[in-house]
Amino acid sequence: MKLRQAIKDIENDFINPVYLLKGNDYFLQNLFLKTLSLKYFKDDIVRKMLLLPDEMTGKEIVDSITKTDLFSKKTIYILREPQKLKGKYSSDLLELCRDPMEGQIVVLIHDEWIKKSSFFTKIENAVDVIDVQTPFANDLKKWVSYLFNQRGKKIDHNCKRLLVDLAGDSLWHLDNEIEKLCLLVGKRDNVRIDDIKSFSGWGRDKYRWEFLLSLGEKKYSKTIELGKNLLMKNETMASLIFPLTQFFQEILFIKMNKGTFLENRGYIPIAPSIRKRLPDYSKRFTIKEISLALKLLGSIDRRQKTAYSQDETELTQFIGSIIG
Repeated sequence: MKLRQAIKDIENDFINPVYLLKGNDYFLQNLFLKTLSLKYFKDDIVRKMLLLPDEMTGKEIVDSITKTDLFSKKTIYILREPQKLKGKYSSDLLELCRDPMEGQIVVLIHDEWIKKSSFFTKIENAVDVIDVQTPFANDLKKWVSYLFNQRGKKIDHNCKRLLVDLAGDSLWHLDNEIEKLCLLVGKRDNVRIDDIKSFSGWGRDKYRWEFLLSLGEKKYSKTIELGKNLLMKNETMASLIFPLTQFFQEILFIKMNKGTFLENRGYIPIAPSIRKRLPDYSKRFTIKEISLALKLLGSIDRRQKTAYSQDETELTQFIGSIIG
């Protein structure tokens, strides 16, 4: 079920006792929970209980959901990663989905949409599944318009496209950066592309984005030039290790799946402007080259933490080893 339909049902007082949210966009997860709470509790005190299998036993989780007493009040139970319940308690949870208790709501959250298992197949046959993946690029532009409208600001098509390119890895990221931009422009009712370009954080992300695109295309001279430019703009080799590792891990993900790539379903969030080109980049790099890149990044990370090293030397040697 699409999130929009689920929210519409809730606003029309059609509230289910159990939901399963699948997808790792925390903005959409929180939007659903906020809408549900406002409608379910109305003027009452909001009572939500977060249940984490890594911090609680299966017995503690099941007992928390099923306990009843004379003074019990309406509660929303939020269980993250329900697949971590094992044995009897996994069966108890499945039974609760099939025959829910009155006077409470259970929201199950699983970050990985693509991952399948017999456990989730059984739960999905019993409850509504709400899609909370980060939307595709075209839908993200609609969200950009919505988020600016909520703040009383206007934005044109070119600005929307640039924002999605720079921060479209998740709606959570987009919302945070849009909030900063709206504070930056103050009382002015429109956001211009110059505002985005002058915003230091956006500039850094844009340079990173161009650097990774050049690296993916194996343009040696341009990659060296962009890399040195990054280091001149308050970047360091240490700050580049994580996005570089993201980049090569995503390409490795494609290789492991024999070329099959599903947009927005990789292991790590990454800007759509880069993500849509990853299938092509995966053809340019061999498994051996990807493995070497990840190994070199690990070595650089250790040197950064334990010994003196020069950022420009580290970066140029890395680029030369991979695409030189």
